[in-house]
Amino acid sequence: MAPNQDIGWDYATPVGNDRKVAKCNYCGKIVHGGITRMKQHIGHVAGQVEACPAAPRDVSELLKKHLNEGKNARAATQKKKESLLSSINLLNENEDDEDDNVFELNEEEMEVLERKQYKRAMEESRYMRFMEEQRRHSISGGQPTMDFTSGSTSSSMPNLLSSRNKRALSQSFKLKEGVLGPKGVDPYMFPSKNKSIKTDSGPYYQSMIDTIASAETGIRGPTGKQIGGEYLNEEMTDVDQYISSIKHKWKTYGCTIMCDGWSTRTKHPIINFMVYCDRDMIYHSSIDCTNKVKTANFVLSLMDKVVDSIGEQNIVQIVTDSESSMKAAGEQLMKKRKHLFWSPCAAHCIDLMLEDIGQMKSIKDAIKQGKRITSFIYNSDKVVNLMKTYTNHRELLRPGITRYATEFIAMESLLRHSTELKRMCTSNEWQEYNSSSKRREEAAEVSDLILS
Repeated sequence: MAPNQDIGWDYATPVGNDRKVAKCNYCGKIVHGGITRMKQHIGHVAGQVEACPAAPRDVSELLKKHLNEGKNARAATQKKKESLLSSINLLNENEDDEDDNVFELNEEEMEVLERKQYKRAMEESRYMRFMEEQRRHSISGGQPTMDFTSGSTSSSMPNLLSSRNKRALSQSFKLKEGVLGPKGVDPYMFPSKNKSIKTDSGPYYQSMIDTIASAETGIRGPTGKQIGGEYLNEEMTDVDQYISSIKHKWKTYGCTIMCDGWSTRTKHPIINFMVYCDRDMIYHSSIDCTNKVKTANFVLSLMDKVVDSIGEQNIVQIVTDSESSMKAAGEQLMKKRKHLFWSPCAAHCIDLMLEDIGQMKSIKDAIKQGKRITSFIYNSDKVVNLMKTYTNHRELLRPGITRYATEFIAMESLLRHSTELKRMCTSNEWQEYNSSSKRREEAAEVSDLILS
């Protein structure tokens, strides 16, 4: 058989070194265009090539079935791809439909936003994993091992009842003595005291529903003790195994240590350390910096501990923000450990650039005027709804990762919708909604800004 393990080469021979030309083993016909056309020739598939008159019937039926299965598989793959892209596009469209003022997000609004951003990121990750699996499949000639049949748009996890896991329920989900087992239950979905329940964002939620729906009647749900005990322990074991699988890659690929200093809403200073390797990132540790002076030597001591715990030989570089103590600690680390590199975070550098640009007088004045426009519009529900009728239900304000990114995103949004806003300011509804003495003067000033 030729190096390519396609079944068609069992019944044909390549001509010379050109794998696009094959000779039928039954009738001797030379077929150009690759092994697929040869399979159509032997399988008596009409439309592309003449049927082989000498091929045995069982061989013809086998290849015809093989071609049909391949066609169906490609159609299913394309359907999955389109479904994933559709989910991503829908989430991206809905991103603009936030009612939040980006300059003053309260805790509840930020939680809603983070959940939607997580949802969109999971869909994009799900699509990228799907495309990577298809790429590997096309290279190796094997069958894809990932199943994306789950209809949940909030989960990137394969469906627990996928076609590739058609084992008995008693094995797959550990249904012992009529009790739904840990693989059918997400222990993280069940809240502890005084904690809210978020079933819509749990990555295993839809799979759990599918599992319950497939089980026979009379299956008892697990007790709280089981969920918080043995089931949670099994989940922890699974997570530990996942982390171990990533750690095994460190020696092969090397890894990047990411150091991020930040403060909580209560001004609690924290330094996080993350480890990135081969497109996977895991949490390493967090340091409480309360009552600690964040000097270069202090940060360097933390970096040293992390490097020693991971293994200096497994680390390629350390990435931090551009804060002075981080920068000094990174430079000292390179002097101390000769083969390590320190790099400033590109995103943080860009944010600092935006901050400096935002301090320029002309830019600062423009941002101030933009804030005045958005504040006036979002202070009235009627005006907000009027604005949406002209912007096709798009919001002017979209929270960014940082304050300065948010300001420039808002300015870009105002510029993009400038035509629609000008139409709004000249409408009768605008005059009617802002006819009160309290808003009339400010409405005229905002109109002048928009129309100028």
